[in-house]
Amino acid sequence: MNGRMPARERFASTPIRTVAILPGMLGIKMTASIPKGALVSSPEAVAEDICRTLNSGRDGRYTSLLWLSIMMIINLLPWPILKRLNLYS
Repeated sequence: MNGRMPARERFASTPIRTVAILPGMLGIKMTASIPKGALVSSPEAVAEDICRTLNSGRDGRYTSLLWLSIMMIINLLPWPILKRLNLYS
């Protein structure tokens, strides 16, 4: 996971458990105009991953191994390269 999880930091000293679920793109009405491909997960598959994550006691999960791979690469890129890729506009 990445370090941008304020809820985890806020509740760290309490009995409240926080879990980060990073599903990537879901195949729902809002994304109906986007072509379906390997990057789109079904809501049912994501729901199963969420249940598995909650039952396993893990702190978080990317529900797609492809999204995990993509985000690992993006997080490893130096900032000057990220700026040139224009991913954040």
